[in-house]
Amino acid sequence: MRLLVGAVAVGLLLAFLVLRLGEEVTIYTDFRTAQTNPHRTYHVIAQWVQREASRYDPQEDAFWFWAQDSLGTIVRVRYPDPKPVNFEVAQKVVLIGHYADSLFLAEKILMKCPSKYKAEGR
Repeated sequence: MRLLVGAVAVGLLLAFLVLRLGEEVTIYTDFRTAQTNPHRTYHVIAQWVQREASRYDPQEDAFWFWAQDSLGTIVRVRYPDPKPVNFEVAQKVVLIGHYADSLFLAEKILMKCPSKYKAEGR
């Protein structure tokens, strides 16, 4: 009887963990997929485009810019902080956020700067 109760408890714990992990895991995708599932968090690999149209709004404390994903879709992005350091030199960025109100709301921006990975003297 104790074995059965223990097995049920372990099973319930595993089911709870699987459900919680499923909610926390984000998926790498493109902007169109993010558009079809608004309010779900995604990672989108993109590059900064239309740089002249970018701006920082100090009243909102938000950086607005345009990004293009690997499939060529261009969307407007809102990031709730000033423009990140080294944003201009990053070849690609990973935008972590969700799509809402016809724009991508980035919660975090991860950058890959090529200079970080080059050996000195090259």
